Amino acid sequence: MRDSLLNDLVPGDTLRVTGHLHLPRAPGEPMWLAVTTLVVLVTAPLLTDPASATTVVLERYGPYVCWFDANTTGVDVFTEPGTWVGTAPEPDEIGELLDAFEHRQAASGE
Repeated sequence: MRDSLLNDLVPGDTLRVTGHLHLPRAPGEPMWLAVTTLVVLVTAPLLTDPASATTVVLERYGPYVCWFDANTTGVDVFTEPGTWVGTAPEPDEIGELLDAFEHRQAASGE
């Protein structure tokens, strides 16, 4: 049953994963998670047209969350609480967008 659960997962499934995070003992060693339970909370909707599928990745940069959509080159950026930062035209321009946002925040005193 465990193998079928892992093999039946699809992108977009909402999961609850519990376990223990093992921190590295020395620099350069990896951090890893020992999973004790894996529960599927909500299954992703099935798409009837695979061509309409969108691959989206959320990635964190400290207190920022970046929304990468495989169908576009732009990257939408938000703060962790959800404040809109802006859209970087290309992924390699995220740093410039974050710098400009932080300078605006410092200038406004926030």
